[in-house]
Amino acid sequence: MSDQNSAELRWDETEGVGYLSLPDHPGPGTPGCVKRSVDLAAVAPDFKGPQLILDLDKDNRVIGIEILRD
Repeated sequence: MSDQNSAELRWDETEGVGYLSLPDHPGPGTPGCVKRSVDLAAVAPDFKGPQLILDLDKDNRVIGIEILRD
């Protein structure tokens, strides 16, 4: 992302999928920026809502959140 102080949300209504790039995200399509992903349901089984997958960088900072509509 060019502005390191903002977040960017992209949403595909047809697929029901969105992605929130947080300020530390280097930008869409940056190879290797996501080192691991954590499904929120795996760590908070009582969570109710859309499926949320947290993308973490090499320093374990959350840099993006994938949103999957129910």
